[in-house]
Amino acid sequence: MEAFVTAVESSAINAWVHNWAWTWPIMEIIHFMGLSLLLGSLLVIDLRLAGFIRQVNIVATHKLLPWVFIGFGLNLVTGFLFLMGDPARYTANIGFWWKMFLVFIAGLNALWFWFKINPVMTTWEPHADTPAIAKVIAWVSLSSWFGVLLLGRLIPYIGTG
Repeated sequence: MEAFVTAVESSAINAWVHNWAWTWPIMEIIHFMGLSLLLGSLLVIDLRLAGFIRQVNIVATHKLLPWVFIGFGLNLVTGFLFLMGDPARYTANIGFWWKMFLVFIAGLNALWFWFKINPVMTTWEPHADTPAIAKVIAWVSLSSWFGVLLLGRLIPYIGTG
């Protein structure tokens, strides 16, 4: 890991992040906006998938997916830039690694949704309760993304080890 940190700290990306005092705060703002788009949209999708807010047509929640992807894209780019801007802090931080683990779990869960739920979702009654597998996928999504949010906020405070 030391070789990675050394290489990144001498990279052009690292220099770019540090050359202007406003780069980091602007990235924080964009990261927060991305998180708001991602989690705000997923909250509606997952709560409906979990069987709540049945007044919302289950298929209509798909209209929020572009916002999820935009939010995730913003967070992916800014998160990468955070890592490149301060690799020593992030690679030594247990909260960062748990956060990345939960992002991985959320990604696997999204694939599970895409291949198991998405193909049959249009056959469901628009305002009916959802099957058990949909509820499990929804709660795994909500739990993992809540954990990502929590750990992201705790990274400055958890430390290393």
